[in-house]
Amino acid sequence: MPSQPLGRSQPPHERHPVAWYQPDVLWTAARQVLSSLDQLRNRDGRESQPTPMKVIDRSRPEAEGAHAGECWFDFIADTGDGGNACYAVASAALKNELVLEGQVLPRGQLLLFGGDLAYPAASTHDYRYRFVEMFEAVHNSYEPSCVRGRRLTLAAIPQNHDWMDSASTFSRYFTRGKDSAPLLGAKIPQRQTYFCVKLPQGWWALGLDFALDHDIDRDQYEQFEALLSEKGLTTDGHTHHITAEDRVVLIYPEPYWTRPIGDNADPSHPKRYQKLEGLLRARVKLRLAGDLHHYLRWDSVNWGRLVVCGTGGAFTHPTHTKPTTRPVRLQEFDTSDCIPPEPPTSRPALRIGLTAKQDEEGCVFERVEATAYPAKAASEGGCVSNLLALFRRDPSGRGGNAWFAVLLGALYWFNAYLNSMPFVASFEDDGFQPLWRFGMDDYGHVLALWLKAMVFSPLGFLINVLMAVGCIAMGRETVGELPPTVGPICRALIMWGMGLLHALVHVLAIYSLEFGGHQLIHELGWFDPRSTGGLIWHSVGVGVLMFSTGGLVGAFIFGTYLAAMSGLGYLTNNGYSALDGQDHKGFLRFRIDAKGGLTAWFIALDKVPRRWKRNAGPGPVWVADDAEASAPRVRDRFEL
Repeated sequence: MPSQPLGRSQPPHERHPVAWYQPDVLWTAARQVLSSLDQLRNRDGRESQPTPMKVIDRSRPEAEGAHAGECWFDFIADTGDGGNACYAVASAALKNELVLEGQVLPRGQLLLFGGDLAYPAASTHDYRYRFVEMFEAVHNSYEPSCVRGRRLTLAAIPQNHDWMDSASTFSRYFTRGKDSAPLLGAKIPQRQTYFCVKLPQGWWALGLDFALDHDIDRDQYEQFEALLSEKGLTTDGHTHHITAEDRVVLIYPEPYWTRPIGDNADPSHPKRYQKLEGLLRARVKLRLAGDLHHYLRWDSVNWGRLVVCGTGGAFTHPTHTKPTTRPVRLQEFDTSDCIPPEPPTSRPALRIGLTAKQDEEGCVFERVEATAYPAKAASEGGCVSNLLALFRRDPSGRGGNAWFAVLLGALYWFNAYLNSMPFVASFEDDGFQPLWRFGMDDYGHVLALWLKAMVFSPLGFLINVLMAVGCIAMGRETVGELPPTVGPICRALIMWGMGLLHALVHVLAIYSLEFGGHQLIHELGWFDPRSTGGLIWHSVGVGVLMFSTGGLVGAFIFGTYLAAMSGLGYLTNNGYSALDGQDHKGFLRFRIDAKGGLTAWFIALDKVPRRWKRNAGPGPVWVADDAEASAPRVRDRFEL
C-alpha cells in the first residue's frame, strides 16, 4: 500500500477511513498479527521494561483560579482511523474549555489515551498520518502545551493494534523518556506500557496492558501488587501506597466484561488481572475501556461502574448486540483447587463477565440503556448498509472496500478456470458432450458437474477448501458471542455449519455463474465452439463474465452475511467493519472536586465535519467548513 502524504496540505477530509476489506489492509494486518504473536510467545516485551514502575504524581490539585482545589483530566481511546472523526475529537478535547448545558468544562491537565491510536496496524507512518498529526495540528505550536499554567501530562496504554509491531511505535512516543517524540509538547513520564497516576483526594488511575494475551504479565502484576502492600512501591526516592480508603479508576485495553464470566480462565488458575481485582475489590469505583467503538455504561449497587468509551475516531461499533446486552455479573473465584494453595490471608480473585440467566448468582451490573451511543435504533439501522458496503470506494479512488470485490471477482474466475474441463464437456459414450447441449432443467446433470468440479480438480478443490476455512474463521466471532450455556460441541457444530454453508453459497454461485456464462454465450451465437478459435473466444467470454459478475455476486453474498449476522445481534467487533462509521464520536472528561467527588461527562459529537479549511489565523491548522456538523454536547454524566 503506498504511503499517504503527510503535512498541512493533507486536510482531515482527505485522510480517509481505513477500508478494512481492502486486500493489502487485510494482508498487512494478518502478517503483523502473526509476527507479533510469534515474538510475544518467545519473548514478552513487557518483561524487558524497567522496574520499579514509574508513578506519575498528579496529586496536587489546581492552586488558583476558577477551578482551584479541582483536578480535571480526559480519556480518549481508539483514535487513528479517519481524519474527519479523529481531528474533530482532538479539536474538542484540546479546546481550553467547553461550555455545555450552561456549565464550563475546562480542558484537562492530564490526558489519558486508552489505546488503538492508529489503524490498521501500528507503524511509524500510520501513527503520524492518523494520530500524531491530527492532534499536533490542533496544538500547532513548538512551545510546550500548558493548561492553566501547568504543563500537560500524557499517559497511555496500548491495545491490540498498537501491539501489531510489538508496541515499538507506541513505545517511541510514550515510554522512551528523552528519546520520545515530543507529542503535544507534553510531559510523558511513564516508562512502561502500563501506568499509574496518583490523583488528588485519594484517587488513582491504573492503566493495564494486555498485549495480545488478554492478561497482564507477571512484572506488571507484581508492580501493582507492591503498590497495594503495606510496604508500598518505592520509585524515584518516593514510596507510594494505595490505602484501604483510596479509590481507583481501573483502565483496561479491552472491555473483558463483554466476554463470558471468568474470561475463559481455568477455575484453578485465575488470570493475573482477576487476582489484581481481588486485591483492589471495592476500591475500584470505575472500570473503563476502549476497544469497542461506542459508549456504554453499566452500574452496580456496590461495585462501581463499567464504561466502554472507544469513540475517539475509529469506525462505529453497534450497541444492540448480544455481548453488550446480556446480563453482566461479578463473582468470586473458587481458588480451593489451586496449586500451590493460595495463602490463607489472600483475597479471592474477582471475575466479571456475561452470564446466561438473569437470576444467576453474583452482583449484577445493569446496562444503563439511555447511555448507549449510538442509541439502539441507530445501531440497528446500520445492519442493512452492509449489503452494499463492500462496493464502497473512498473519494480518492486509491482505496476502498471495492478492491475486495475485485479480489473476489478474480477468485471466482480462477476457481472457474481450474474447473473448466468438467463444465466445457462431460464424457458420454459417444465422446465429449458440450455443456450447452443440456438444458437448464437438467438439474441432476448440473449437480454431477458441480461434484466433478469440486472433487476431481485438485487445485480447484484446494481453492474451495481455503474458501471454506476463511468462512469458518468468520464464524468464530459469532460462536464466541453465543450464550455461555451453549456447550463446546454445539459451538463447534454451529461454527462449522455456518462456515461451510457460507462457503457452499459461494461455491454454488461460482458454478452457477459459469454454467450460465456458457449457456448465455452459446445462445447469443457469437462464437462457434466447434472451431479452435471459436472455443478460445468462447472461453475468454466466459472468463470476462465470471470476473465481472463474480465480484458483484461474491461481495453481495459477503455483505448479506454481515447484514444478517449483525441484524441478529452478533459480530460486535466486525459486523460494521465494512462501514466508514465516522459519526457518533466523543471522549470522557473527569473532575475531582475539592471534597473528593469524581464527576464524569461523556462529550459527544453526533456528526463530525466532512470538510475542513486552512485556518488563516493562529490556532489549529484546519477549522471546520461544514454547516451540517454537530456541536459537542453532553450525552452522559455520572458521579462517583
